[in-house]
Amino acid sequence: MKALNIEVEGMNCGGCVNKIKNHFNEIDQVKETVVNLESQTVKILGEDDLSNMKIRNDLIELGFSVKSIKKV
Repeated sequence: MKALNIEVEGMNCGGCVNKIKNHFNEIDQVKETVVNLESQTVKILGEDDLSNMKIRNDLIELGFSVKSIKKV
């Protein structure tokens, strides 16, 4: 398992939070998604083979900017 802390720009409401959570919860390799609107972060717990690039690209496709992805 790996845990990622992702800094995201462009989240401004509960709808954004739900959009991200719903998307990542549909991916088999993702075990947990925690979105914090106030700190503009997304924490993802997933399988080791979950690609950071896929997460980044998915967030961009959802309409958000990714500032950083850090393993925790």
